Amino acid sequence: MATTRLSLQLGNNVGSIIQSSSCSSSGSSAGLPAQPPPQPPATAYGTKPLHMLTEEEKEAKRLRRVLANRESARQTILRRQAIRDELARKVADLSTQNESMKKERETVMQEYLSLKETNKQLKEQAQHHLSLSLF
Repeated sequence: MATTRLSLQLGNNVGSIIQSSSCSSSGSSAGLPAQPPPQPPATAYGTKPLHMLTEEEKEAKRLRRVLANRESARQTILRRQAIRDELARKVADLSTQNESMKKERETVMQEYLSLKETNKQLKEQAQHHLSLSLF
């Protein structure tokens, strides 16, 4: 909540700095139509070089960058939280599946041991009957 309030405050500061910068540079004098101040040639992407910016413009640019970085960090935190939540869900699902498979393995093992014992007894009976029939 505090970061949201700070973001809003920074956003308002950026807006007021930009507005005051444009108001102070576009004032009219003695009834002459207001003309925009002469602009130096634009550099790449329509931005002025940093050394040609006023202090207010530099501060506004810095605040915009701070806000953009803060939003990027917030998005990263949300993305990481979503990944953590998904991994936690997978851990829970796999733990449940593992327990189920352990129970199934135990059941199969008991059946195997039972069949092994039955097979042993049948072999003993067959051997006993075979030995009786030879005599």
